[in-house]
Amino acid sequence: MKNLRRIGLVLILTSLLAACGGQAVRIGGTYVWIDVPLDGLVVPPGQPVQVEGHASHPDGIRRVELFINGQLQETLPDPEMTGNLASFAYQYTPPEPGDYTIQVVAYSAEDVASQPDSARIRVGEPEEEALAPETTLTETPTAVPGVTITPTEIITLTPTPPSAPEAVVEFWAEPEEIKAGDCATIRWHVENVESVVYGGVSQPFDGSDLACLCETAYYPLVVTYLDRTTEKFTLEIKVAGSCPTEVPEDTTPPPVPVLSVPANGLDVGCKASQTLAWLPVEDPSGISGYKIRVQRHAGDNNWQDVSGSVFESATKSISVPVECGWYYRWRVRAIDGNGNQSEWSDWSQFAVLLT
Repeated sequence: MKNLRRIGLVLILTSLLAACGGQAVRIGGTYVWIDVPLDGLVVPPGQPVQVEGHASHPDGIRRVELFINGQLQETLPDPEMTGNLASFAYQYTPPEPGDYTIQVVAYSAEDVASQPDSARIRVGEPEEEALAPETTLTETPTAVPGVTITPTEIITLTPTPPSAPEAVVEFWAEPEEIKAGDCATIRWHVENVESVVYGGVSQPFDGSDLACLCETAYYPLVVTYLDRTTEKFTLEIKVAGSCPTEVPEDTTPPPVPVLSVPANGLDVGCKASQTLAWLPVEDPSGISGYKIRVQRHAGDNNWQDVSGSVFESATKSISVPVECGWYYRWRVRAIDGNGNQSEWSDWSQFAVLLT
């Protein structure tokens, strides 16, 4: 932290339910930042470097990718989440002395990438700045017969550089608390800095953003000072409760089942029953069961429903009674948990032989 820095960091947590009309709007993108190592860290050769940080998105974080000098070093999937704040950690051992740039990129549940955050480290001894030699002006006295000259002490004055102007960074939200579905206004004010980045975009020194939330969220502000160093400030907006989730009524029928056993056109030996099986289907409302229609004829193609048809089954198969010397055909339709029925499948035929 710089000596001449006034930081007003107000963490805010509330808003107006009426302003959002009861319906939450998720504002903010995918953010990631490195907590350690600090930018400019110098470590001895062979020492591991602990990389730790956080990432956030209203829908959660799917993975964090870590790069060393622009090359993908490690993918950290499904980082530990607290609310919508993910924590990640990785230990990296530099292979040899030199300069290394560590970068991280976070991806949300919908694969929306964040802007990268980076930290630079040096492995080995820190660079020493070459100091320009001080110039001392001396005057050689002129010898005068009979006169003794006493050397005068020479004082070298080193000019004091002017102090840098005081940096001001204020980052807060208002009001202080919000309920799920309400909105908070995020504000920032900075002075005597080089640049400020919010939401991954360079911003004016005074600005604001509206966040309407259903859960706790985190927002970073990255400030670059006049000496080109950067610092990241993170604002947490806590949310009480949760937003209601509206589930639209399911009116879409499930897929048509595909018949499998017995194969179409198969002849089977004389038996008293036959197992009919099909591939199960899926539906957002679930599958409550299947209907099976079975018909037969004795060789005259006069198809008639067998006794008990249409059958019902909660599973993907059923055993039906058959008689030797008859020709059979069958088909299936699925029923979802909301009562929607699929179309009938195509007919599949088989014959039960006399022997």
